[in-house]
Amino acid sequence: MRSLELVEAQPLDAAGQMGLDEALLSAAPEGRTLLRFYRWARPGVTFGYSQRWQLASEMARARGMAGADVVRRATGGGVVFHDGDLTFSLVFPWERLSTPRLIYKDIHRAVHLGLTAAGVLSRIWAGAPRVAEGSVLEKACFGGEPELMDIVRADGLKILGGALRRRGTVGLYQGSFRPDLVVAAIAALQNAIADGLTKGFGTISLDIPANSFSDAERFASKYRSDRWNKRR
Repeated sequence: MRSLELVEAQPLDAAGQMGLDEALLSAAPEGRTLLRFYRWARPGVTFGYSQRWQLASEMARARGMAGADVVRRATGGGVVFHDGDLTFSLVFPWERLSTPRLIYKDIHRAVHLGLTAAGVLSRIWAGAPRVAEGSVLEKACFGGEPELMDIVRADGLKILGGALRRRGTVGLYQGSFRPDLVVAAIAALQNAIADGLTKGFGTISLDIPANSFSDAERFASKYRSDRWNKRR
C-alpha cells in the first residue's frame, strides 16, 4: 500500500468534512471502495442524524467546546467530539441483502484485525447495547458503555465507534478512533486501519477524485445551515 502521506486531504471544518463525505457518497463509482482520513482545520462536534441539536450543543459546552462548530451528520450514532480523534470514512458497495448490523460488524472486524497485526490490543464489544444515563457527557459516543460491535481495549474501554448511511447500492461509514486511549502513533494507526480494511474489503482506493472537492462545498453549505442542524 502506498504511503498515506501522499494522499492526505486538505484540512476542513466539520461542515466541510460532512460535505466531502456526501460528495463522495453521491458520486461513488460502481464497485469502488474509498477510504479517507480526515484532517481537521479546527476542533468540531458532530451528532447523529436523529439526535437533537440542543443536546449536542449542551454536551459541547460541558466538554469545554462551547465555541466549536456543532454539525448534524447524515449518518446515525451519538455525539462525537473531534478534539484529537482519528476520524475516517469509508465509501463502499452495499450489497442489497446486507443489514446495517452486519456491515458495521464487518468493518469493525476488519479494523480490529489490522490493529491486532500492528500490535494494538483490542476486541469487538459483544455486550448489551449502552443505555445512556447520568450526566450529559455520559450520552456522548465515548462517554459511557460501548455499543454492540464497537471496538474496545482489553479492559472494555471504547476506542472506535462509527455510524452508517446507505444510498442505493452505496454505503458510507464514518468512524472516530481515540488514539489517546492506546499506545501507538497516528501514522501507525492509520496504516493499521487501512491494512485491516484492505484485507476485509479487498482493493481500497485512498485517492479522492478531484471533482469531489468542488461538489463538497455545495454540500457543505447544507451542513452549515440552521435548517439542517437545528431541524430537531
